[in-house]
Amino acid sequence: MSGTTSIEKLWDELDPKTQEWLRANPGTVVLPRSVTAVIRKAMGTTDDLDGTDRNEQLSLSPEDHAFIKTMANSAPVGHPVSMTGQQLD
Repeated sequence: MSGTTSIEKLWDELDPKTQEWLRANPGTVVLPRSVTAVIRKAMGTTDDLDGTDRNEQLSLSPEDHAFIKTMANSAPVGHPVSMTGQQLD
């Protein structure tokens, strides 16, 4: 998401279902349009994000990809995690 807000900065704004999807799919490099729409909503915009293709799928920056992997490794899927990596349950 170069040129826009990073997923790390938006993490606590994303709904738990989206956070779980990201944590369960840490190897993804292109987000499906449904996840891209949630990120857009969290940013408060309907504009295309940098890295969005013609199918409204978002390519992750290396920084976003690394952050998602870190969050995926911080606790098992099914256990909410805050941006600081603290397990919330």
